[in-house]
Amino acid sequence: MPTPFFSVVIPTYNRASFIGTTLQSIIEQDFSSFEVLVVDDGSKDNTAEIVQPFLADNRLHYLPKGNAERGAARNYGLERTRGEYVIFLDSDDLFHPNHLATLYAAIQAAPTPPNFIATKYDFDRDGQRQPSSLATLSAGPLGFETFLQGNLLACNVCVRRANPGLKLFEEDRRYAAVEDWMFMLENTQHGDAVQLVDALTLTMNDHDQRSMRADNQGLIKRLELAAAWMQQRLKLTEAQRRQLLGRVYYLCAIHAYADGHRAQAWGFARRATPGLSTKAAVLLLTRIVLGPRLVNLLKG
Repeated sequence: MPTPFFSVVIPTYNRASFIGTTLQSIIEQDFSSFEVLVVDDGSKDNTAEIVQPFLADNRLHYLPKGNAERGAARNYGLERTRGEYVIFLDSDDLFHPNHLATLYAAIQAAPTPPNFIATKYDFDRDGQRQPSSLATLSAGPLGFETFLQGNLLACNVCVRRANPGLKLFEEDRRYAAVEDWMFMLENTQHGDAVQLVDALTLTMNDHDQRSMRADNQGLIKRLELAAAWMQQRLKLTEAQRRQLLGRVYYLCAIHAYADGHRAQAWGFARRATPGLSTKAAVLLLTRIVLGPRLVNLLKG
């Protein structure tokens, strides 16, 4: 079998209702030199049954393993890839037909092979498409300073497998749902960057079971743990530390607010303020003070 240019690693856990559509979006790619590694992280549903018909295509591989969370599943898949570039895709998201072709063209056009490259994505919420925060950005490098403000890419990143400096995903399940951000920070802190391609070629399924929506209080705990990890593992100036913690506690405040815990949200917002712009701090504090009913009324 010829060596594929791309390896697509898909960690999955109990996503039988989504993964068939995800795999179909890969099969329908305009660019055909790829392999797919579905890493089943101990699913209890009928994921294996849904994946089975796709295995008739010898580019697809099903790798069941014991549950160890998404970071470990991604690393497990990465170790078994053969492609020149590896793409990490969540099992509820979709490639547009030109996704791989767009990445390939951009890689070939680069003066040197980029270690990290990504296209833009949007969100699908109950059939309604909404742009992501990448929509207004120009093509070009996204470096460490960008990721101090949060992970704009989620896990929409393509990595060069031969990169000797590549840092793997954090496997400790205590950081689940934050490991993407930690991965980007650790891989860009020494000057590397993600080359952003100005093309929308991927859609994220913004359903209620997404890890960023399903458990707000659990995510807050993981963000607080990640804040300690980041300060220990990253070399930060004092200004960078304030900016990073500002974003961490901003996210904690938003998730506390989403759960209706306004006092908790207020506490996180006050901790976030030193690292936020004046505008962002004022908007966050105002939102919490007014509460969801008044905010929705004003939006209306």
